[in-house]
Amino acid sequence: MNNQESAAGITLNDQLLLEKCRTIELLSQELYTRFAETYTDNAEAVYLWRKTAVEEQNHAEQFTLALKLRKGLQIQSTITLETADKLIARLTNVIEGLPSNKLSLLEALEFAIKLEQYLVKFHLSCVAVFNDVSFQALFNAMMSSDQGHIAAIEDFYQKIRAESAISSLLLQEAEAGIPS
Repeated sequence: MNNQESAAGITLNDQLLLEKCRTIELLSQELYTRFAETYTDNAEAVYLWRKTAVEEQNHAEQFTLALKLRKGLQIQSTITLETADKLIARLTNVIEGLPSNKLSLLEALEFAIKLEQYLVKFHLSCVAVFNDVSFQALFNAMMSSDQGHIAAIEDFYQKIRAESAISSLLLQEAEAGIPS
């Protein structure tokens, strides 16, 4: 990036990328909201999905802020607009398929873990550099909160998987006539 571009802010391509990043966050928020509506029989799952949806909404608002402050911003990215478009299409297809293609809770958690892991890599490949230190700190906090999403979803996944294994074992014992 030359000095003229630095002084003027981000390029049109950078602006489009930030807009796509905001769309990805909003689609993630919608996906988690749909998951919360789908798995209402598990209060812990509903809480996790709703909490994560709110965090994704907050991320989208941070991208909105970045777009408003684009003159004091520089973008360093290895992400192409095409890559962002592919993720938007994938999320849109998954959302449109719900609830008719209802995933089990474990499958939904597995999908969320993979999505969040991908988003971490995606965000790390698109670094926003703000001239204002406070805005930089806010944006960096968003990036690190993705790690928290993964940890929370993985912990819940392991819990549900363990409960499922125990239930399966107890069912097998009952079918075999083994007293509990």
